[in-house]
Amino acid sequence: MPLSTSLTGHLPPADYPPLHLTGLSKLRWAVKIPPADPNVTFAGKTVLVTGANTGLGFEAAVKYAQKGCAKLILAVRSREKGDVAKTAILARSGRQGEHDFISVLIVDLASFESVATFARNLEKECEDTGLHIALLNAGIANPTYTTSPHGYEAALQVNVLSTALMAQLLLPLLLRTATGMSKDEHSGEKPHLTFVNSFAHTEVQSSWSTTNSACNGSLFAFANSAELFDQRKSYAVVKALGMAVMRHFASLPILTLPSGGRSVIVNSCCPFFCRTDLGRNFSAPMKMAMHVVQSFTARSAEEGARTLVGASVLGEESGGGFWHHDVLYPMGEVVRDEAEMRKCWDDIWSVLVREGVVEEEVK
Repeated sequence: MPLSTSLTGHLPPADYPPLHLTGLSKLRWAVKIPPADPNVTFAGKTVLVTGANTGLGFEAAVKYAQKGCAKLILAVRSREKGDVAKTAILARSGRQGEHDFISVLIVDLASFESVATFARNLEKECEDTGLHIALLNAGIANPTYTTSPHGYEAALQVNVLSTALMAQLLLPLLLRTATGMSKDEHSGEKPHLTFVNSFAHTEVQSSWSTTNSACNGSLFAFANSAELFDQRKSYAVVKALGMAVMRHFASLPILTLPSGGRSVIVNSCCPFFCRTDLGRNFSAPMKMAMHVVQSFTARSAEEGARTLVGASVLGEESGGGFWHHDVLYPMGEVVRDEAEMRKCWDDIWSVLVREGVVEEEVK
């Protein structure tokens, strides 16, 4: 069976998975029915994966290599970790003799300056190839309130602010790539900007911010508040803010073609509960407990990566959507609220402007 270049037309039934499942029953269902491994090829494609040295990002990078990508760019925090990941990916993909198709670029999402430098380096790296897929996977979760060097809550900085900045800086490159792809009369494919998110965003309620005077109705303020920090709630709000970033880029008028279609497909995905080191900043007892729970209620990182890779080849029907359990899954109530999402984006954008890392909003 020949490999496809897109999952369009291969979507499972709309009633899958059962929406009534919650808690442990849903976790067990997810373990028994993992996502399908996308039967696609990335031949000729240049792919970027952030957070590519560990967990879901690493396994996604392995899949892109196994499925024939022409160029794979690993965005990692240190050269040493990137080189180790590169060696492992070459071995796992059986492409040990093709060292040059994998590049390692350094970025620390705790720093706006690092993100800006990374974007400039990526432009040079992709000057001749363009960028066909940007999988923005890097993220952190903390058990306690900590701040970035810029003074923002650490997960808010990495998962939202710096990720939004990166998407903004990658957009011109993706648009140029789209222009080149459209000139190929045999290609109906388009670049993808895929944000890795979480089903946790569905837990967020507007009342979390509206009933607390310290937030003044702002979910961004809730996520950035040391006083209101709650590991589970704060994580969920950060994910909802991440969805606001995705929804903003997915709706940009600049991506609209004269035909009414989109030049770049922007979407999000959730691999669900997987065995990864996302809890690496937790205490030893907590990590041990998580390991025990994950052993029988979590998918493997490889299974989770199937969702990430699959989202990055979906068609236009996925634009602004949420790929979860091999379906375009219903998003949370807060994310479906356009006014709330706009307010979240405005808060995010105002920070980027205030920090002097952006000049004007792409329209």
